Amino acid sequence: MKKLQTVSHYSDEELNAIMYSQTEIRAFWDWQIIYSVQTNPEKKAEEIAGILGVKKSKVLRVIELYNKKGMAWRTYGQWGGRRENRCHLSIEEEAALLKSIESDALSGKVLTYRQIKKKVENRVGKTVSDDYIWDLFSRHNWKKKAPRQSHPKADKQAQEAYKKTSGRSWHPNR
Repeated sequence: MKKLQTVSHYSDEELNAIMYSQTEIRAFWDWQIIYSVQTNPEKKAEEIAGILGVKKSKVLRVIELYNKKGMAWRTYGQWGGRRENRCHLSIEEEAALLKSIESDALSGKVLTYRQIKKKVENRVGKTVSDDYIWDLFSRHNWKKKAPRQSHPKADKQAQEAYKKTSGRSWHPNR
């Protein structure tokens, strides 16, 4: 099996300083892999992976990227979050849209999910998924409010008695 080697972009002391200056845990782990490979050139990928508690493929991928891209190999941003190329509206545009709808919601008018979805689709100019609307609500701390199915002080026995004694009536559909 081939032993790992890193291209010496940084000295051991510089790598150690970079590793401990990281604020993200994923970045720290990546720099730890590079530091371990550079300071232990006789170790194999399996050994380093076992010591650091990662998979062998992770070690190989990190070293390959570091060797290929050089000093700026880890320039990508944070993991997760919104990706602007997939977003229909920016956060500010979403907030403005919901602000315009908020007055209707607070005045007691019933707003349904479908009404808000239509407004968003008119603003965007294309159809949006149901998940986008629910995520929009979640991002802006909107909650689903619905009336209770029954009053908390309702008399259950009286309701059951009424069901048993009430007459049946049929009404035609109009």
